[in-house]
Amino acid sequence: MSEITELMNEQIRTLVPYLTVRDGYEGPLDILLDANESWLGGNDGVNRYPDPQCVELRKEIEKVIGLPWRMTAITNGSDEAIDLIIRIFCKPGRDSIIVSDPTFGEYGIFATLNDVRTIDVPQRADYMLDVDRMLAEIDENRPKLVFICSPNNPTGILYPEDDILRIAEHNKGITVIDEAYIDFTGTEGLWKRIMGNPRIVVFRTMSKAWALAGARVGIIVGCEEVIEAVMKAKAPYNVSRLSQDAAMEMLSRKDEVAALVREAVSERERMAAFLRTLPYVTEVFPSVTNFLLFRTPEAGKLYEHLLANRIIVRSYADDPVLGGCLRFSVSSVEENDKVMEALRGFQI
Repeated sequence: MSEITELMNEQIRTLVPYLTVRDGYEGPLDILLDANESWLGGNDGVNRYPDPQCVELRKEIEKVIGLPWRMTAITNGSDEAIDLIIRIFCKPGRDSIIVSDPTFGEYGIFATLNDVRTIDVPQRADYMLDVDRMLAEIDENRPKLVFICSPNNPTGILYPEDDILRIAEHNKGITVIDEAYIDFTGTEGLWKRIMGNPRIVVFRTMSKAWALAGARVGIIVGCEEVIEAVMKAKAPYNVSRLSQDAAMEMLSRKDEVAALVREAVSERERMAAFLRTLPYVTEVFPSVTNFLLFRTPEAGKLYEHLLANRIIVRSYADDPVLGGCLRFSVSSVEENDKVMEALRGFQI
């Protein structure tokens, strides 16, 4: 038994997954009578169940993005990926995960839903990982999972690779690196590190740079044992045909997507420079993503002012860590201009 398999819950190791008759069959078929589907359908094929393993999509992801298809599994957004990894590795009522706040709140939410304890190791004053403290908590608590969101949501900060790998090497459980915003950084991320450390799992998504938030297409990248466990534990048809088709379409437009990413980065820098000119803004966080976080003592009033201008942003006005902060996504040039106009019109 491998070290990865030993980390899994026993019911996952011994689980016999639900299999469709068509799983693994690659020959030609003319009449499909195995799944109690309707024969009536148009050219979109939605009268038939989708490929449960998303093989065509995974192979296209390998061709376009470079993630080896046998190292990937497709999920119903990153939310399902988080839930699956917790259920695969954490025993309810006994195991724990480590997070480093402020970070994406769904890690703790899904841990709670699965009766798994969340241990928070607060970030340093500069919002970087407190690596030494995380290593100490790992030694003391032996968590099954450590979640690291890099670039981090909501701060927009990309953590040093050496810090992440130091944690992953020290951690004898699974280290999950959530790279939802990696496409905006100009780096390829850390998925290749899985080859040297199979306890690393990487999350990707097509919700951000690939403009498919409504389609819910997440990607888990892991070693063979992790991907096999995900395929066993997930719902049989977790990603719809429409979502798979939408992902295939966007992958075929990779040059257009790359241009949109470049525009988002340019607009992010333009908006960050503008924010620094505002007298009521005291801090603009150094983002490498498609969003900006900034601090103002007028956060609550500014939030209401933007709402009055029919603009909604994310407020952290009363957050215990990010008190006085607002976060907004970078949009089109036209919408960003309207946001700047509204910000100029704010009276303290």
